[in-house]
Amino acid sequence: MKLFSIGKAFARERDKDKRAEAIRAETENYKLASDGGYLLGLKYLLFALFGYYNARLFVYTVPGLEGYGTALCALTGEGTALYCINNYTRSAGAHKASLGFFGATLTIFSVVHATLSFFRIHEWEGYSAGIEFYARRVAFPLLFSLLMLAAIVIPLLHWRKKIAAEQAKAQVQIASDRARVAVQTATMRNESLLESERLAHFEEELRIEGEYVAKLEQFAALKQREMEAINRIGDPDLRQQIALALGRSVDQQTEQSPAEPKPRVLWPGRAVSDQRKPSVLD
Repeated sequence: MKLFSIGKAFARERDKDKRAEAIRAETENYKLASDGGYLLGLKYLLFALFGYYNARLFVYTVPGLEGYGTALCALTGEGTALYCINNYTRSAGAHKASLGFFGATLTIFSVVHATLSFFRIHEWEGYSAGIEFYARRVAFPLLFSLLMLAAIVIPLLHWRKKIAAEQAKAQVQIASDRARVAVQTATMRNESLLESERLAHFEEELRIEGEYVAKLEQFAALKQREMEAINRIGDPDLRQQIALALGRSVDQQTEQSPAEPKPRVLWPGRAVSDQRKPSVLD
């Protein structure tokens, strides 16, 4: 029984593998509709015919170089319409809408011009005057304006322009932030330099005031020594002279040294210092 069950399991696995292989082969052989091939060739053939009939219309209707210039403008419109149609499915958003608008508009103009040229309606009586006026006065300015708008609007609405605008905005923000940081850094450096200069100035003031105090102390000591030197002079007259010479006003009574008074000897009729001897005239 076990061997029979194992054989059935192997058979089921083989059947499953065969079904999977059949599905895979069917998937590989299935082909979706292509956007190229016959239809692509037909599209280019039609636009080539439209270009030919457009050019023939303006060359035969408008004489001289103006006709060839208008024909060239019409052929440029053909190429622009073909470009818009080919890239319509590969775009999105506003860019896709602009491709659709200009592609459809230029294709309509191409078909109308080709129809007029193919049936030679410009040669029909009753229509020739109007078609000639259109070809001479209206066609070239109109086609030129459409081509100029297409050349400006389609690139401006491209999705890369939006990305470029975002990048430019980000770069502007980065540059603004860098400039702001640079200004703030310079401001802080200036403030630090100013505070350093203030500190140096304060230290200089302290040094000068210290020197000033030292000089004052020296001056006071000098004046004290000067007073002591004057007070040590015993002769009052000489002391007075020296004090006046030094710009001082010295009172003999107050400036006299507090030494003990000298002993004096009284003689009849006058007082004589003990340092003098009485003469015979006394």
